[in-house]
Amino acid sequence: MLFTMRRKKSLFFGFLSIVLIIQPSFSDVPEPVTIEESLAAGLKVSNSLAASQQAFVVARQAVAAAKAANELNGNFALSGSNAQSDSKSTAGGFVGSTGLTATFSLSKRIYDSGEAKTKFEVAEFDLEKARNEYLLAEQNVIFDVISAHLDVLSAQKAFDIRDANERRLFAHTEAARIRLAAGTSTPTRLAEAEARLARAQSDKILAKSGLQSAVEAYESLTGFDTVKLLSFSLPQGLPENSVDAEMKAGDSHPSVIIADLAAKSSGLQFKLLKQSVLPKVNFSLSASRTEKEGRSSDKDEITTKLELSTPFLVTETTRTSSRSRQASHLKAQLDASERRRVVELEARRAFRDYEASVAQIQAVESELRAAKLVAKGTESEVEFGLKTLLDLLDAEHDLSNAELRLVQAQQDLIVNGYNLIRSTGQLSVSQFALETTPPALDSISDPPSRYPYIIPLMVK
Repeated sequence: MLFTMRRKKSLFFGFLSIVLIIQPSFSDVPEPVTIEESLAAGLKVSNSLAASQQAFVVARQAVAAAKAANELNGNFALSGSNAQSDSKSTAGGFVGSTGLTATFSLSKRIYDSGEAKTKFEVAEFDLEKARNEYLLAEQNVIFDVISAHLDVLSAQKAFDIRDANERRLFAHTEAARIRLAAGTSTPTRLAEAEARLARAQSDKILAKSGLQSAVEAYESLTGFDTVKLLSFSLPQGLPENSVDAEMKAGDSHPSVIIADLAAKSSGLQFKLLKQSVLPKVNFSLSASRTEKEGRSSDKDEITTKLELSTPFLVTETTRTSSRSRQASHLKAQLDASERRRVVELEARRAFRDYEASVAQIQAVESELRAAKLVAKGTESEVEFGLKTLLDLLDAEHDLSNAELRLVQAQQDLIVNGYNLIRSTGQLSVSQFALETTPPALDSISDPPSRYPYIIPLMVK
């Protein structure tokens, strides 16, 4: 009795130690990743999105530079001279003289015929272009992450189906070997089963390769090293018809807005050329000190100057620049019109693809139900000797293919749904409940200047 109790006690502590060893491993199991987590990670590590943010910062600096176009400028100049003059009254024939001149000047353009204002308008158009280019890059990143997330889910399901198909055919092949050894089957039946098994093994290899490629693509976009993902549903707010999709795309797609802004910006280039040849008024103040040999040559000067200048000749450079800017504006207008046409066409096509996906998934679901009934009926008929085992294998093969088509149809439905949203230009982070989102463009701080002091020689 004592031995039995000691044995039970040792078994209890042994079991408890195993539980304690195994329990921490449960915390190491990665939690399934949602689409929101995938998107948050993808937006965080995207280089294209970070580059678009910096492009916006560059455009913002261009606005600041255009605003300060006619700011006060200062210049300091220091020059020295050494002259040798021929003189008959001096031994040797030459008289040397040295001089030193220091000049400090301030200048400012006080009237430029509106050129600075026009440059500021162009810079603001370019800033809005950079903003919409960021939105375009953002929705492309979102769609790429969604596609990669779905690719992993579909590839995993396809691999599971291929793996189950291989195990099923392996069992049939082993059964065929047993029947052949028992004399109830023929070598031909075994060869047919082995051929089907070999094809299933080949399909499984391809499915495994596809799964690995999908996982690597997902990891490169998100930085996650996990492949345990959760599925998600269709987006909300899909257009009701192709006309609705076309109108939304023409009104709000970033690429259309970018093309329109480029046309407006190019329309100001001829105005800039015209203002560049109009009168300018400059004001300058300069102070200089000259020191030479002999006090009579030393002098200090303070000069103020108000200068009105304007070109009075139209050069060939001006003419060619005018023709070039007119052609550039016409090109930008044609590009904007073409971009609108392409975007609206893509929106209509995306809506039709989505409608086709809805119909396709309904058809595949009906096909899958029929394939299940056929496989079940064939199995019963094989039991009663009405059909052969090969008929059952063919029916099960058709069922496996129907399951694969359903997986692909489900992926196509969701991808086409999000592609429809993207084609209208409305795919953004606001449609997802993300815990962390990219910073707002206007909140991105400017990089520190390497010229923090008033003296330009003092550079960090």
